[in-house]
Amino acid sequence: MGQKPILVYHASEVVVQTRDIKLPEPRDNCDFGAGFYVAASKQTAEEWVKDSLTPQINVYGFDEQNTKVLHLQGQDWVHVVVGFRTKKYKVHFKSSVIKGIIADDRIDVSLPFFMRGEIGDLRLLKCLDFCNFGNQYLFRDSTVNLMDAHCYTLKGQELHRAQARNSARKQGMMQALQNIRRQPIPGELFIEDYIRKGDFVEPGI
Repeated sequence: MGQKPILVYHASEVVVQTRDIKLPEPRDNCDFGAGFYVAASKQTAEEWVKDSLTPQINVYGFDEQNTKVLHLQGQDWVHVVVGFRTKKYKVHFKSSVIKGIIADDRIDVSLPFFMRGEIGDLRLLKCLDFCNFGNQYLFRDSTVNLMDAHCYTLKGQELHRAQARNSARKQGMMQALQNIRRQPIPGELFIEDYIRKGDFVEPGI
């Protein structure tokens, strides 16, 4: 018997049904390129829209089991993120859905340190693991395995809890970076190493 679809979450100021999603959707400073992003964590999605006037959490079912998903981890994840954020080299995907950890620019202070060459990739990954933003999915050219579930407005106690979590996460991230940045890890790579390495090519292409 097959597994049930998992739930994924898209934070927005409006209701976004799957029929209204237009691909690709270019974005600045995106981690995995153009497309439609959803979070695996309800709490993370809520924190993204905590300051919105009309915070909406769109919930979808995703048939991950029957979808070809490239799960980026470790240095592959860093290689892809550097490629898209610096535009110094190309990233080549064949999978229609990309999965990997979230580096939230509204909270994260470790990725800017890495992008400036002040910490290496292993310390960056350690910081992100400590803060635990969870995973995100990018739908690059199709949302065929994404199904509308429901949408809710973030308000009342749920909104206050999202704001409190966001504040605590930000403080924890700053403390983690202060501790981790003073402890270089042997063998870690810096941003210039990734730029020298050049294009990322998904295995199997």
